[in-house]
Amino acid sequence: MITQDTIVNYLDATPVLRALLESEPLHVSEIGDGNLNFIFRASTPQKSLIIKYAPPYLRLLGEDFKLPQQRICVEMHTMTYFKTIAPALIPNIYHADEKAFLFVMEDLKEFETLQKVQLKTPIALSVYEKLGDFLGKIYAHTPPLKELNYYENATLKNISENYIFRFPHIPNHEALAIPPFFKPLPKDAHFYQGIEMLLELFLNAKETLIHGDLHTGSVMVKEDKIAIIDAEFSFFGPLGFDMGNLFAHILFGEIYALFEGKKVQWKEAINAVWKSFGHDEHILQTSVGFCGAELYRRLVVPAKAKPLEAISTQKNKEEAYHLVDALAINLVSNFLHVKHIEDFYTMIERHLCTKTH
Repeated sequence: MITQDTIVNYLDATPVLRALLESEPLHVSEIGDGNLNFIFRASTPQKSLIIKYAPPYLRLLGEDFKLPQQRICVEMHTMTYFKTIAPALIPNIYHADEKAFLFVMEDLKEFETLQKVQLKTPIALSVYEKLGDFLGKIYAHTPPLKELNYYENATLKNISENYIFRFPHIPNHEALAIPPFFKPLPKDAHFYQGIEMLLELFLNAKETLIHGDLHTGSVMVKEDKIAIIDAEFSFFGPLGFDMGNLFAHILFGEIYALFEGKKVQWKEAINAVWKSFGHDEHILQTSVGFCGAELYRRLVVPAKAKPLEAISTQKNKEEAYHLVDALAINLVSNFLHVKHIEDFYTMIERHLCTKTH
């Protein structure tokens, strides 16, 4: 096990890292609030580095929820590949140690997550354009052929399968955490058929190597610069899964802005992503469906949408939860009817119109 207390010894014993940090004294602190892994910052007065370590369990749920540490090796491999196709958007990795289940990357200390910045100020549309460009690049490229499981971890894919497509749709499932103020709307056969279709795509559509967890918490921003992180959920799957996940979290931030009386730009943000992506229309349909599935599951699983939790009044939070629920049902039930991006906008506007007008 790597801990805050043992990091210094590890750094001292690794010449390439000791050389990067150069001088004494060395200070190590745990940072971040990720669900899966521990993040440490090692710093001297002149330089700092980030160490990401995968413990043999899920950080969010504790030591009883066991997870294979090899998951972080997948992240190292995928991030290294992404760096070759989108070098300006991926942070530098200085050291990767598959035996210790950690890697060391550049410190993005002047950056914040897109999720946090969304809560403070409207995001420059160029940020969303770069994310669309990134999605276009991973759709257009194929990574070098490697052995099975080099770019994906079966356990993490199974977690996504269960917590997006299975557990949220089983009444009273023990893995859920439904707020006491929220009673989900009844779902009809069209909704459950949509979830089954999306699950089938998630499991079997091997379009390209995708990030697998692309949301506003895995994108770091500094003004209009971005850095994409946290690719441990990567797998060969449908590009619409990444696109839809990103759309959902853009909407969470915009719904927060709506209820807090801030500037709303959801249409401009989604349009910037989509236009910059610039590929097949069929991706749009699946993106809309996966967006709906992600919107709904964040209402009922332990890992909540932080923008919704940040809404300042209980009344508005309750209203936001019910708005998201209704929107998610519409998207999942009707994604196959989406032919153009304007159809997606119409579906969103139908649920946001009571607040926007």
